[in-house]
Formats: sequence, structure tokens, C-alpha cells
Amino acid sequence: MKKILFTLSLLGSIASFAQTVKNGDLDTDSKRYLKDTKFDGRQEGWYISGNNSLLFSQSAFSNWVPGGVNSFALNANVDYEFNLTNGKHIWDNRILLGYGIQANEDEDARKTNDIIDLTSSYGYNIGNNWFLAASMNFRTQFTEGYDFTTVPRTKISNLMAPAYLSLGLGLDYKPSENFQVNLHPFTPRVTFVLDKDLQQKGNFGLKNDGDKTLFEFGAYVGARYKLQIMEGITYDNRIGIYADYLKNFGNVDIAYQGLLDLKVNRFISAQVSVNLLYDDDQIKKVQVKQTLGIGFNYKFNNAPKVEEAPATAFIQEQPIFEEKENSLEVVRNTNILKNEPILNETKLVTQ
Repeated sequence: MKKILFTLSLLGSIASFAQTVKNGDLDTDSKRYLKDTKFDGRQEGWYISGNNSLLFSQSAFSNWVPGGVNSFALNANVDYEFNLTNGKHIWDNRILLGYGIQANEDEDARKTNDIIDLTSSYGYNIGNNWFLAASMNFRTQFTEGYDFTTVPRTKISNLMAPAYLSLGLGLDYKPSENFQVNLHPFTPRVTFVLDKDLQQKGNFGLKNDGDKTLFEFGAYVGARYKLQIMEGITYDNRIGIYADYLKNFGNVDIAYQGLLDLKVNRFISAQVSVNLLYDDDQIKKVQVKQTLGIGFNYKFNNAPKVEEAPATAFIQEQPIFEEKENSLEVVRNTNILKNEPILNETKLVTQ
């Protein structure tokens, strides 16, 4: 994980541009003549983007000799960003919601995805895309979760059980909406367990039976890098590392999320997501979640669009030769110009 964080921190953004001559001056605002130019950097004002996806899978069998189980799965995700840049001030907000279920024949429906993740951060630019920052993150899930390996099944989670509220102070490096690094050495975190069935000593780090909250104070290091691998294929990486000053400082919590989006057309895409989590308060093992689905997808954003101009646009904008009518007009006015005093004086000087 340390290697991943180090690699992400070294990656930067490269903006391509072309230069043309316009009205006798050098013009560097020529992105509309470039087919593959992509907007980069933070745009002034509001940057708003959203991704809505509905993925599904289904299997059906009838008299199928090898056997099989009829099943149906549905996974819905909403991912919105509302980012404001106003001079030296930035305010970034992200709403991430997801829920998925799978139903097998003769079995109760089981959830395959369940997340509520809300983030808001404010930053003041101190130079070179570094910001003094304050942030808030809240995470929980919508419904009850169960361990189906036990008989009867065992409840292991619920709405606000657990829920995590983190407040961070430190530095952010944000050259664009697609890349950022967070260094927050002052990060208190509160874990909520509001389901009485789960308020047991040891659950989510609770110290005593009946406890509803657990307070931690530590440091947080995080990074995000969203890149376009090729046209129609994007990969969004997020990693977060948290260490508690008050208890076992060297024993850190690590969370990684990767989302690969393969666009078929405007409304259909395939998505592959990978989640890795290590939290010593939950279980002393690496938790892994991977999903794959194909379905409906709709994205939007208000970033400046780059339009491709026809090959003759530059010539049409800056004609090399004047129209013949203009040349004829100059010839017709030659006799008039001969009578101008300034011209006569100039003629005497040259003689």
C-alpha cells in the first residue's frame, strides 16, 4: 500500500496546447483546433459532475443437465461532485451512494453493495496548488448486513452501526479535480454503533458492552487519481491511511477503492470495482470486495468542452489574400491619391 501511495503522489497533470498566429500576435488559446485536447486544471466557479449507473445480471436454467441456480442481481450507484473554486478558496463536495442485491432461487435476497459516503473539504491556496485544508467525511450503510455462514444468520451491521465521522486539519495538494493528495496530521474520528444488538465489547473497537461511540484521534494520509486510460475507459483510484495516536499508533487502517469504467456508448457501460480494507477494530484480516456489472450509465459535467474545428477554419479566419474588389478599388483611387500633398512631398524627398 505504501508503494501505491508513493506512486500516486508522484503523478502530475500535463496540459497540451497549440500556438497560432492571429492578428499578428501569438495566440495560445487554440484548443479548439486540437482533436484530442482534454481540459485539465481547476476551473473557476462551480465544477459539477455526476455518474448514475444501474448494473444487472441474470441467470436462468430449465432442464439444463449440468445444473445451475436461477439468480438475479441488481446494483445501483450514484456519484456526484460539487466543487467550487473562487480565487484562493476551494470547496469540494462528493456524494457517493450505492446499493446492490442478489436473489438466488429458494434463498433470501442478499445485499452485495451498501454504502453511504459523504465528503466535504475547504481549502485556502498558499501557492503551487497547496491548500490549508479542513475536511469532513461521513460513512455508513443503508440496511442490515448478515453473516450467512452461521445458522441462524448473524447480524453484523446496520444503518449507523457502524458509522464513521472524521474531521481533518492539514494540507491538501489539488492541481485538478482528478488528482489530489491529503495530509491531515490532526484527524479526530468518532465511530457510532447505534444498534443495540451490535453494542458489544470489541465490536468496531467498543471498549464496553452497551457503548454507543468510540473516539479516536490520529493522522490521515489520502490520495485520489482519476485517469483516462484510452477513449471510453477511465479508472478512478482512492486510497486512505489512518493511524490512531491514542492506541497502537503503528497499527494503521488502510482503505483502497478502484473503479474501472468501460463505456460502450452514452448510456451503456461496464464497471469493475475493487475494494480493499484493513481495519484492526473490525477484523484482523484484509477485507476484499469485487463487483462486475454491465448496465445503464449516465454521466454529466460542466467542464469546458473542446470542439474540433474544420481544417480550413484557420485559413477562413485569417485570409491570406484580399478580395479582388478591394484591389480594384485601390486602383480606381490612384488618381485621387496623386493629388494628395503628403504624397507629392514624399516624391520630392525620394528624388
